[in-house]
Amino acid sequence: MRKAFLLFALLAVSFITLPIIHIFVKVSSHQLLETIKDREVWDSIFISISSALSATAFACILGIPFSYLLSRTEFRGKELIESIVNIPVAIPHVAAGIALLNEKTTVGKFFSYFHITFVDTIYGVIVAMLFVSISFVISSAIVGFNSVSKELEMVSRSLGASEIYTFWHITFPLALPSILRGAVLSFARGISEVGALLILAYFPKTAPILMYERFEEYGLNSARPITALVILVSLFIFFCLLYLTKRYAKG
Repeated sequence: MRKAFLLFALLAVSFITLPIIHIFVKVSSHQLLETIKDREVWDSIFISISSALSATAFACILGIPFSYLLSRTEFRGKELIESIVNIPVAIPHVAAGIALLNEKTTVGKFFSYFHITFVDTIYGVIVAMLFVSISFVISSAIVGFNSVSKELEMVSRSLGASEIYTFWHITFPLALPSILRGAVLSFARGISEVGALLILAYFPKTAPILMYERFEEYGLNSARPITALVILVSLFIFFCLLYLTKRYAKG
């Protein structure tokens, strides 16, 4: 059985790595060097990273308390709420962009009072990334909170600790590894978003949007060097994030 599983593992890894390797094989060192010198490419990478970090931060601020509520409270319609939370994962992200595009909604009117609009602005980039990625934080946080024994919280409360003290000093630290994994997935989903951004916020251009634009205007050879550079940057970022997450979980 172990050999069969190793074969499937090899097939899975090959399926992921071979297309990526093909990109680097097709990109010359001269093309990669010219791409590294391209200011527009680095600007788009910076916008992608900063916007995805902002979206992830908002996802944690909004999602963690909500996840704790879902984990610790039973109420009628809970399954429906959990289903709604996962809608952004299920629907096409072009549809998400169209839904967010309507600024005449209550949310749009609220932000308009602060002179914040979402169409072709950095706020639109962040809100689109937040919409498609918040489900990962909520789902992972629920798993983390469910793994923390309620009896442990009850012992803390019986010893005189307040509910908020128990949350911050017992429940949250124990659930944090799962929350961090959800945050990493949320960041990854945000930084890779294209569909919603094509509809809602084409500008300022993120790295995926710039790759799409170069492909549409100049063809595959022009898009490959940017893709190779973005893969290298993304690989470095996710290696660091996963390393820190695993190190915290062990420590």
